[in-house]
Amino acid sequence: MSQVKTLLRYGGFVFSVGSARGIGILLSSVTFPYLVRRLGVETYGLWSYVVAVSAFIYAAANPGLTNHAVQQVATHRQEAFDLVPDILTLRIVATVAVVPLLLGVAALDRRPDVRHLLRFYGLGLLLVGLVNSDYLLAALEMFHVRSVLSVIQQAIYAVGIFTLVHNPKDVDWLAASILVSSFLTNLAGWIFLWKHGLKLQCKFRVGRWKGILVPSAHYAASTLLSNVYHRSGHLLVRWFLGEYALGLYAAAVRFADIIQQFVIVILNVFMPRIAVAAKSPTELARVARMTTTVIAFVSLPLMAGTISTAHLIVPWIFGAKYLEDIALLKWMSPFMVAAPASSLLSGTILYALGRHRAYVTTTACGAITGVIGYLTLIPTLGLTGAALTFVLGQVAVAAVAYAVLPREVQEACKNPYIAVAAAASLAMMLVVKLVNSHTSRPLAVISAGALAYALVCIWPVRRWLGQEFGFGAKALTHG
Repeated sequence: MSQVKTLLRYGGFVFSVGSARGIGILLSSVTFPYLVRRLGVETYGLWSYVVAVSAFIYAAANPGLTNHAVQQVATHRQEAFDLVPDILTLRIVATVAVVPLLLGVAALDRRPDVRHLLRFYGLGLLLVGLVNSDYLLAALEMFHVRSVLSVIQQAIYAVGIFTLVHNPKDVDWLAASILVSSFLTNLAGWIFLWKHGLKLQCKFRVGRWKGILVPSAHYAASTLLSNVYHRSGHLLVRWFLGEYALGLYAAAVRFADIIQQFVIVILNVFMPRIAVAAKSPTELARVARMTTTVIAFVSLPLMAGTISTAHLIVPWIFGAKYLEDIALLKWMSPFMVAAPASSLLSGTILYALGRHRAYVTTTACGAITGVIGYLTLIPTLGLTGAALTFVLGQVAVAAVAYAVLPREVQEACKNPYIAVAAAASLAMMLVVKLVNSHTSRPLAVISAGALAYALVCIWPVRRWLGQEFGFGAKALTHG
């Protein structure tokens, strides 16, 4: 019965977070085509460049501090609350220290509009980051509150986009919509945390900083390195191929990121449970096996669907100016599997185990792969090389993380249901091809493929539930 209650509890979390993420993805799926069309290829690319640079600066302003806080709060709960005031103080110190770096990077850019955006969005992002409450809501498993705030944030952002952004000159309003919506919902998050005994306060206790900064440094290095293999493509595509090519690349990357968020929501729910399960090798293996199965059933059809419907998706969502992204999306499609795999194995399991050096090593391998790939493949293969490297960085992280995991976790990841999901995905691709031969309507083709996949997976999923939790559909209904 306890397993049934656990499933229902986390099923509720998945439904809550999944619904919020679904609404968020829905809003993103609406605002994304609106933005790529309204801003145009070049301006959208420059905006993505500003976001990438700001992400590097933000990583320096948050040198692994929130990552460390999440791990401590998730595992120790009330005992870890005393750590939060020190985290807030250190974040303020780090933010003040990186402001000159941001202003220096902005001053070096050759375009005045990019310099302005870097200052406006970069400084705003640093301010919003200081009041970030999302990581604590996740660590405390306050998923329902987090979900509601996420929906509100996305709604405010969407309203700002549709009412204020009409042409490339309105890109400032895009930045403002992101910053204002995030700032307001972060403050609301602290109100809920306050009611649970966690106060927004700072304490200048220098003697405690070493115990925080040492483990946080590993997470800081990993965040910086992950930004290298995930975001440096924006910098190097602009450098080698120019701003129009950057717009094409940025649009394809953004679409891939939106799609793989369907999978990342699973990790967001299971991360605290994996942190607790890390104390028991048997329980960790069980949770890892369960998470791997769920990810496989979601990520593999997303990859297959992207490959088989890219020729329909790009003109429908991106617009006629982005037709070159059809090939790019196909090359990037393995990202739908590689990114969740690297997040699970490195960013979730190694992170939960406290394997700091191994965690850094995996991201370092991804960064090295990314830098070498971008520097060699972009000049030789152009945008195709950038797309390939975008995937290879994630593959390198996942492969190295798997190699250093405990044996029992490795065995848990060798899951027969991965093959089931792969076979169902192939069946889906065949149905998509068949339906597409009769109609070119994207919704009809995608719906037929999704239905075919669901029908093939019904019985394997039912069997998996019975094996994993020791009950069938009847028990699930009445338990």
